[in-house]
Amino acid sequence: MSGFLIAALAGLLTPQAAPHPSTLESYTAPVIRPFEPGSDLGREVAQGDSPAAPHRPALTAPVTVDAYRGAYEFAPTDVEIAYDQGVASAERRADQTAGPLDGSWRVTDADGRLLYELVLMDSGAGPVEGGWRNRDGAGGVVSDGRTLTLEGGGAVELDRAGTGWRGRLTVNGQSRAVTLNRPG
Repeated sequence: MSGFLIAALAGLLTPQAAPHPSTLESYTAPVIRPFEPGSDLGREVAQGDSPAAPHRPALTAPVTVDAYRGAYEFAPTDVEIAYDQGVASAERRADQTAGPLDGSWRVTDADGRLLYELVLMDSGAGPVEGGWRNRDGAGGVVSDGRTLTLEGGGAVELDRAGTGWRGRLTVNGQSRAVTLNRPG
C-alpha cells in the first residue's frame, strides 16, 4: 500500500475529539411546533372497517356533488380532529408572526395599470425577501424596511396607505407614483 493511502486511513481511524459541552447550543423548541400525532398513530382501524355503526343518517335520495359538504363521510376520529386543530393553530401562529408586507401584492401606476406582481416573505423580524414578475421578465426582491429593491426592475420607496402601500417607483432614473395592493 502506498504511503499516501496509509496516511489517509490513519487519519480516518484516529479518534476525533468531541466538541466541548460549553460550546454546544442548548435545544430550543421551534416557534411553530409541528403536528404531534396521538399515541395510537398507525394502530387505528381504517375508516369503514370499524365494527361500530357509521355516524351518519341513512340517505333517502342521491347526494349531488354540489350538496356534498362531507355529509356522507364518517365522523372524524379524535386523531383527525386533533390534526386539523394543530394545522389551523400552526397557520394562525404563522399569520400572527408575519410582517405587514407578507404575501402577494400588485404594483400599479397612477392609471391603475399593472406594473409588477410581487410575492413577499416578511417575517416581521428581518429583511423582506421575495420575487417579482411583469410581462417582460422576473427577478428577486429585497428590502431594507423602507425601500423594496426589485433586482433588475428598479426600486420602490414605501409609505403605508390604508390597507395597502403607496410609493415612488424609480427605474433607470425615471420616477413615478405607484400603489401596492393585495390581488383580488
